[in-house]
Amino acid sequence: MQVWLLIPEIELDIDKQVIERMKKTQRTDKKHFIIIVAEGCNVDIFDLAKQIEAKTGVESRATCLGHTQRGGYPTAKDRIMATRMGNYAVKLLMQNIGNRVVVTQRDEILDFDIFEALSMKKSIDMDMYNVAHEVSI
Repeated sequence: MQVWLLIPEIELDIDKQVIERMKKTQRTDKKHFIIIVAEGCNVDIFDLAKQIEAKTGVESRATCLGHTQRGGYPTAKDRIMATRMGNYAVKLLMQNIGNRVVVTQRDEILDFDIFEALSMKKSIDMDMYNVAHEVSI
């Protein structure tokens, strides 16, 4: 199976990077492709599916998981982190400190001004992004 990740942090040429890769992969025994489109991408998944089908001949369907993908049960680590972050937020409020965003960075709980947080450049772990593509080859 071939997997491709579309994320807003990486500009992507659909024709050159996705369609061409699919055509190349079609020449092997792999017949299935999954394209994951992250939130924040300026891509209409239904138009993308039509475009892929027209250019590759591969039957394509789009599914918008929305909140369904977030429906799993929290792990013990999730519950502990949520408790720690909630406790931190309450302590800020008890000190009359508001308009903050509580975050975790490298297992440390921090807070930022909400407007500062919104303007921060988001980054991704390029090694993990590349690994995801490499293991799907």
